[in-house]
Amino acid sequence: MKNILLKLFKKNTTKQDEPYDFDKNNPLGDGGERVDFTYNSSLEISKLDIYQQNHIQRYLFAEKIIDKNLECGDFACGTGYGSVILSKKSKSVLGIDLNSKVIEEIKKRYQSIQNVSFENKNLLEIDFENKFDAIISFETIEHFTAENIQVLLKLYYKALKNNGQLIFSVPYMQEESENAKKLGFHLTFEINENKISNWLSETGFILEKNYYQNYKTHTIHEALDDKEFIICIARKNA
Repeated sequence: MKNILLKLFKKNTTKQDEPYDFDKNNPLGDGGERVDFTYNSSLEISKLDIYQQNHIQRYLFAEKIIDKNLECGDFACGTGYGSVILSKKSKSVLGIDLNSKVIEEIKKRYQSIQNVSFENKNLLEIDFENKFDAIISFETIEHFTAENIQVLLKLYYKALKNNGQLIFSVPYMQEESENAKKLGFHLTFEINENKISNWLSETGFILEKNYYQNYKTHTIHEALDDKEFIICIARKNA
Protein backbone atom coordinates (compact mmCIF):
# COMPACT_ATOMS: atom_id res chain seq x y z
CA MET A 1 0.00 0.00 0.00
CA LYS A 2 2.88 2.39 0.72
CA ASN A 3 4.06 2.06 -2.89
CA ILE A 4 0.62 2.97 -4.22
CA LEU A 5 0.39 5.95 -1.88
CA LEU A 6 3.81 7.29 -2.79
CA LYS A 7 2.94 7.21 -6.49
CA LEU A 8 -0.35 8.99 -5.88
CA PHE A 9 1.14 11.67 -3.69
CA LYS A 10 4.02 12.32 -6.07
CA LYS A 11 1.50 12.75 -8.86
CA ASN A 12 -0.72 15.11 -6.87
CA THR A 13 1.75 17.29 -4.95
CA THR A 14 3.84 20.32 -5.90
CA LYS A 15 7.57 20.69 -5.31
CA GLN A 16 6.85 22.63 -2.13
CA ASP A 17 4.75 19.84 -0.62
CA GLU A 18 6.31 17.24 1.61
CA PRO A 19 6.08 13.63 0.38
CA TYR A 20 3.58 11.44 2.17
CA ASP A 21 5.04 9.87 5.30
CA PHE A 22 2.83 6.99 6.42
CA ASP A 23 4.30 6.73 9.90
CA LYS A 24 4.18 10.51 10.48
CA ASN A 25 0.53 10.69 9.39
CA ASN A 26 -0.34 7.57 11.36
CA PRO A 27 1.82 7.66 14.52
CA LEU A 28 0.14 4.62 16.05
CA GLY A 29 0.74 2.70 12.84
CA ASP A 30 3.82 1.41 14.64
CA GLY A 31 5.74 0.79 11.44
CA GLY A 32 2.89 -1.13 9.84
CA GLU A 33 -0.19 -0.12 7.88
CA ARG A 34 -2.53 0.86 10.71
CA VAL A 35 -4.49 4.01 9.97
CA ASP A 36 -4.38 6.27 13.02
CA PHE A 37 -6.80 9.01 13.95
CA THR A 38 -9.26 9.37 16.82
CA TYR A 39 -12.84 8.90 15.71
CA ASN A 40 -15.72 10.92 17.11
CA SER A 41 -19.04 12.24 15.79
CA SER A 42 -17.53 15.63 14.89
CA LEU A 43 -14.70 14.20 12.76
CA GLU A 44 -14.42 15.99 9.39
CA ILE A 45 -13.63 13.18 6.97
CA SER A 46 -12.72 15.61 4.20
CA LYS A 47 -9.74 16.78 6.27
CA LEU A 48 -8.23 13.29 6.44
CA ASP A 49 -5.53 12.30 3.95
CA ILE A 50 -6.41 10.11 0.97
CA TYR A 51 -5.34 6.87 2.64
CA GLN A 52 -7.35 7.63 5.76
CA GLN A 53 -10.39 8.71 3.74
CA ASN A 54 -10.22 5.54 1.70
CA HIS A 55 -9.92 3.39 4.80
CA ILE A 56 -12.78 4.99 6.76
CA GLN A 57 -15.19 4.61 3.86
CA ARG A 58 -14.92 0.83 4.16
CA TYR A 59 -16.07 0.97 7.78
CA LEU A 60 -18.88 3.40 6.98
CA PHE A 61 -19.95 1.00 4.24
CA ALA A 62 -19.92 -1.95 6.67
CA GLU A 63 -21.94 0.03 9.18
CA LYS A 64 -24.67 0.48 6.56
CA ILE A 65 -24.58 -3.19 5.54
CA ILE A 66 -24.82 -4.87 8.96
CA ASP A 67 -28.11 -5.27 10.81
CA LYS A 68 -28.81 -3.55 14.12
CA ASN A 69 -27.95 -5.00 17.55
CA LEU A 70 -25.44 -7.55 16.36
CA GLU A 71 -22.40 -9.00 18.09
CA CYS A 72 -19.54 -8.01 15.81
CA GLY A 73 -15.90 -8.90 15.52
CA ASP A 74 -13.50 -6.34 14.03
CA PHE A 75 -10.55 -8.58 13.21
CA ALA A 76 -7.25 -6.79 12.52
CA CYS A 77 -8.91 -3.73 14.04
CA GLY A 78 -5.77 -1.60 13.92
CA THR A 79 -6.25 1.61 15.89
CA GLY A 80 -9.85 0.79 16.73
CA TYR A 81 -11.68 3.70 15.15
CA GLY A 82 -13.58 1.27 12.90
CA SER A 83 -14.75 -0.73 15.90
CA VAL A 84 -16.22 2.50 17.29
CA ILE A 85 -18.03 3.20 14.02
CA LEU A 86 -19.50 -0.32 14.07
CA SER A 87 -20.50 0.08 17.71
CA LYS A 88 -23.00 2.80 16.83
CA LYS A 89 -25.22 0.12 15.32
CA SER A 90 -24.08 -3.01 17.16
CA LYS A 91 -24.90 -4.62 20.48
CA SER A 92 -21.18 -5.19 21.05
CA VAL A 93 -17.91 -5.06 19.10
CA LEU A 94 -14.71 -6.95 19.87
CA GLY A 95 -11.64 -5.55 18.12
CA ILE A 96 -8.59 -7.80 17.80
CA ASP A 97 -5.10 -6.80 16.68
CA LEU A 98 -1.67 -8.44 16.80
CA ASN A 99 0.11 -5.36 18.14
CA SER A 100 0.01 -5.15 21.95
CA LYS A 101 1.23 -1.53 22.00
CA VAL A 102 -1.64 -0.46 19.75
CA ILE A 103 -4.23 -2.39 21.75
CA GLU A 104 -3.13 -0.89 25.07
CA GLU A 105 -3.31 2.62 23.63
CA ILE A 106 -6.75 2.26 22.04
CA LYS A 107 -8.17 0.71 25.22
CA LYS A 108 -7.42 4.06 26.84
CA ARG A 109 -8.48 6.12 23.84
CA TYR A 110 -11.94 4.58 23.62
CA GLN A 111 -12.52 3.57 27.24
CA SER A 112 -15.76 5.60 27.35
CA ILE A 113 -17.36 3.47 24.60
CA GLN A 114 -19.20 0.88 26.68
CA ASN A 115 -20.01 -1.66 23.96
CA VAL A 116 -16.49 -1.87 22.48
CA SER A 117 -13.64 -4.02 23.80
CA PHE A 118 -10.18 -4.79 22.43
CA GLU A 119 -7.91 -7.81 22.67
CA ASN A 120 -4.31 -8.45 21.66
CA LYS A 121 -4.31 -11.75 19.75
CA ASN A 122 -2.83 -13.47 16.73
CA LEU A 123 -5.78 -14.13 14.41
CA LEU A 124 -4.44 -17.59 13.62
CA GLU A 125 -4.86 -18.45 17.31
CA ILE A 126 -8.44 -17.29 17.89
CA ASP A 127 -10.80 -19.98 19.17
CA PHE A 128 -14.30 -18.52 19.07
CA GLU A 129 -17.26 -20.72 18.24
CA ASN A 130 -20.69 -19.48 17.11
CA LYS A 131 -20.03 -16.13 18.82
CA PHE A 132 -20.44 -13.38 16.23
CA ASP A 133 -23.31 -12.30 14.00
CA ALA A 134 -20.84 -10.45 11.77
CA ILE A 135 -17.08 -10.31 11.31
CA ILE A 136 -15.45 -7.32 9.63
CA SER A 137 -11.85 -7.78 8.53
CA PHE A 138 -10.46 -5.06 6.30
CA GLU A 139 -7.01 -5.22 4.71
CA THR A 140 -6.17 -8.45 6.49
CA ILE A 141 -5.88 -11.62 4.47
CA GLU A 142 -3.18 -10.29 2.11
CA HIS A 143 -0.90 -10.25 5.19
CA PHE A 144 -1.04 -14.08 5.26
CA THR A 145 0.29 -16.78 2.97
CA ALA A 146 -2.26 -18.45 0.69
CA GLU A 147 -2.17 -21.53 2.93
CA ASN A 148 -2.84 -19.51 6.06
CA ILE A 149 -5.62 -17.54 4.37
CA GLN A 150 -7.63 -20.76 4.30
CA VAL A 151 -6.77 -21.44 7.94
CA LEU A 152 -7.90 -17.92 8.84
CA LEU A 153 -11.17 -18.17 6.93
CA LYS A 154 -11.96 -21.48 8.64
CA LEU A 155 -11.44 -19.77 12.01
CA TYR A 156 -13.74 -16.94 10.91
CA TYR A 157 -16.33 -19.50 9.81
CA LYS A 158 -16.16 -21.25 13.17
CA ALA A 159 -16.43 -17.93 15.03
CA LEU A 160 -19.61 -16.91 13.21
CA LYS A 161 -23.11 -17.94 14.18
CA ASN A 162 -25.21 -19.78 11.60
CA ASN A 163 -25.99 -17.43 8.72
CA GLY A 164 -23.37 -15.01 10.08
CA GLN A 165 -21.91 -12.39 7.77
CA LEU A 166 -18.29 -11.81 6.79
CA ILE A 167 -17.27 -8.46 5.28
CA PHE A 168 -13.65 -8.10 4.22
CA SER A 169 -11.45 -6.21 1.78
CA VAL A 170 -8.13 -6.74 0.02
CA PRO A 171 -6.02 -4.84 -2.51
CA TYR A 172 -7.22 -5.76 -5.98
CA MET A 173 -4.61 -7.47 -8.19
CA GLN A 174 -1.61 -6.01 -6.34
CA GLU A 175 1.55 -7.01 -8.21
CA GLU A 176 4.20 -9.11 -6.51
CA SER A 177 7.04 -6.62 -6.93
CA GLU A 178 10.45 -6.84 -5.29
CA ASN A 179 9.77 -3.64 -3.39
CA ALA A 180 6.44 -4.95 -2.06
CA LYS A 181 8.12 -8.15 -0.88
CA LYS A 182 10.94 -6.15 0.70
CA LEU A 183 8.46 -4.11 2.76
CA GLY A 184 7.19 -7.44 4.07
CA PHE A 185 3.65 -6.40 4.92
CA HIS A 186 1.87 -8.45 2.27
CA LEU A 187 2.44 -12.14 1.62
CA THR A 188 -0.22 -12.89 -1.02
CA PHE A 189 -0.55 -10.95 -4.26
CA GLU A 190 -2.63 -10.83 -7.47
CA ILE A 191 -5.86 -11.34 -5.51
CA ASN A 192 -8.94 -11.27 -7.74
CA GLU A 193 -12.54 -12.48 -7.78
CA ASN A 194 -11.62 -16.07 -8.71
CA LYS A 195 -9.12 -16.50 -5.88
CA ILE A 196 -11.55 -15.06 -3.37
CA SER A 197 -14.42 -17.21 -4.61
CA ASN A 198 -12.29 -20.35 -4.33
CA TRP A 199 -11.05 -19.50 -0.82
CA LEU A 200 -14.59 -18.85 0.37
CA SER A 201 -16.17 -21.96 -1.16
CA GLU A 202 -13.37 -24.18 0.17
CA THR A 203 -13.99 -22.91 3.71
CA GLY A 204 -17.79 -23.16 3.65
CA PHE A 205 -18.74 -19.56 2.90
CA ILE A 206 -21.23 -18.40 0.29
CA LEU A 207 -20.09 -15.30 -1.59
CA GLU A 208 -22.99 -12.86 -1.78
CA LYS A 209 -21.52 -9.83 -3.52
CA ASN A 210 -18.32 -8.01 -4.47
CA TYR A 211 -17.85 -4.24 -4.42
CA TYR A 212 -14.93 -2.08 -5.56
CA GLN A 213 -13.11 1.06 -4.48
CA ASN A 214 -10.21 3.28 -5.56
CA TYR A 215 -8.18 6.18 -4.19
CA LYS A 216 -9.68 8.73 -6.56
CA THR A 217 -13.23 8.86 -5.21
CA HIS A 218 -13.00 6.61 -2.10
CA THR A 219 -16.64 5.67 -2.60
CA ILE A 220 -17.62 2.02 -2.98
CA HIS A 221 -19.34 0.74 -6.12
CA GLU A 222 -20.77 -2.48 -7.51
CA ALA A 223 -18.80 -1.90 -10.73
CA LEU A 224 -15.67 0.17 -11.27
CA ASP A 225 -13.17 0.41 -14.12
CA ASP A 226 -10.22 1.48 -11.98
CA LYS A 227 -10.21 -1.05 -9.13
CA GLU A 228 -7.72 -0.75 -6.28
CA PHE A 229 -9.68 -2.60 -3.59
CA ILE A 230 -12.27 -5.33 -3.61
CA ILE A 231 -14.78 -5.48 -0.75
CA CYS A 232 -16.53 -8.84 -0.32
CA ILE A 233 -19.66 -9.84 1.50
CA ALA A 234 -19.98 -13.54 2.34
CA ARG A 235 -22.28 -15.63 4.51
CA LYS A 236 -21.73 -18.70 6.69
CA ASN A 237 -23.53 -21.55 5.02
CA ALA A 238 -25.98 -22.75 7.63
